[in-house]
Amino acid sequence: MAMVFVGNGMVRAATPTFAADVSTTAIAQEAPLGPPDVAPEGDASSAEDPSTAAPASTPSPTANGISKRLDDIDQIARIALRKTEILEEEASKVAKPTSGVVVDDKGFTMKLLDGSSSLRIGALLQGDGRFFFRDDALQANDSFLIRKFRPYMDGTLFSLVDYRLLSELAGTVQILDAYADIHPWTWLRLRIGKFKGPIGLERLQSDADLPLLERSLDQNLSAVRDVGLQLWGDLGGGVAQYALGIVDGSPDGTSPDTDFNHAKDLEGRIFLQPFRAKSSLGFPNLGIGFAASFGNRKGRLPSGTTAATTGLPVFKTAGQNTFFQYFAPANDTTGATTTFSHEIESHFNPQLYYYYEEFGLLAEYVLLRQGVQRGNSTTTLNHHSTHATVSYAFNGRVGFDGVTPLTAFAPKAGTWGAIEIAVRWAWLKLDPATFGDAKVTGSVQYADPLRSTRSAQAWTAGLTWIPARRFHVALNFEQTIFKGGAGTMAAPSDRKTENVLVGRAQVNF
Repeated sequence: MAMVFVGNGMVRAATPTFAADVSTTAIAQEAPLGPPDVAPEGDASSAEDPSTAAPASTPSPTANGISKRLDDIDQIARIALRKTEILEEEASKVAKPTSGVVVDDKGFTMKLLDGSSSLRIGALLQGDGRFFFRDDALQANDSFLIRKFRPYMDGTLFSLVDYRLLSELAGTVQILDAYADIHPWTWLRLRIGKFKGPIGLERLQSDADLPLLERSLDQNLSAVRDVGLQLWGDLGGGVAQYALGIVDGSPDGTSPDTDFNHAKDLEGRIFLQPFRAKSSLGFPNLGIGFAASFGNRKGRLPSGTTAATTGLPVFKTAGQNTFFQYFAPANDTTGATTTFSHEIESHFNPQLYYYYEEFGLLAEYVLLRQGVQRGNSTTTLNHHSTHATVSYAFNGRVGFDGVTPLTAFAPKAGTWGAIEIAVRWAWLKLDPATFGDAKVTGSVQYADPLRSTRSAQAWTAGLTWIPARRFHVALNFEQTIFKGGAGTMAAPSDRKTENVLVGRAQVNF
């Protein structure tokens, strides 16, 4: 088979019969190969006659075609490039989105893409089953209940102000958090509104992240929330954190929206995390701190139909049963037999936590100096409490903000989230002077020794399944042993030990 170059340089196949009829001159004109001044082999006459040779400077028709095609390709490329530029110019004129929506385990978040402003919406829901053992009176309280239902919203405005609103809709409806946090710098922030104070390291943990279902006994010696303002900030990249505030001075264990007297409390905290800057290098998370508060409070006597405001706390167990209360008889219309807060109230609170990979430890001690008055008698009582919690997570990493599963719940992949086990010991002791001294004539009692215990000691064990951070299923058992709080004046005795089993399903989104 012979190959023939035709017209524009394309190659066509020809049969041997047609190839034999093609003249050598035509082949010379159309062939793209070989210089034009060389005659095809076998045409001697053309090679010998100079007049028949093509001028050396004259391009072949095939070269002209290739050049024209290159020009056409270049022109097409220029047109395509210009069209692309026009499309890009038009696209730049279209308004780009400035905000977005994110849904993850931290909630439902709407924010500007530059991060300057945001709004996050979520809720904490805890459904409990609470059952008591070895006490017929307490077994009457066995129940299923909604322990907490707390919708919240928080976010940022203008990269300058953080805000938070948290409400409680289970049981007594109330506002827990309602504050604005102005932060021109990380080392200087101003929080204004209703928020958690610095007393109680476990108190500062989120309810959704506790290793055990209820807080320890020493949290009876700290306020749930307080109203005021607080300067705080991080120093050295979070190696040190400080807080200094002035607040209304809520009675311990409460969260009121207003003050019951004109005096205010001063409170402060310093907390050090020496390995914070090296946490990414595998160092443990160690935190050591100290918090304190000082106040001057005075309860209010009853007036007309207005009941007395004692300004004093009520202490409760993990089963939410009262085990200590100052004298506050309902039929006391003059306040003569009621115990009121009187002047000094101060807290001293050393704090410690240690977290490393799957292991966690949190411990603290609280000393409460409580001024009280009953009738014309006044004194200052010293109450002590402490606790230590140890936790360990299988397939999880433990931190102050709870357990993070190393692998998510995915049965098909053979992963089931994390399992956390935790144990706690807690102890609370009331000042003996609270109950007077029967051997001292005229000794005043500020609480009833037959109804309020002198001390309490609690042991707690818990097991929690955490398939994801936003969902927990847990089971806790707590035993609380009391001294005093029962019997008669002639034969005082100890209150019955409380044994309670609490199960919980928790959703936090």
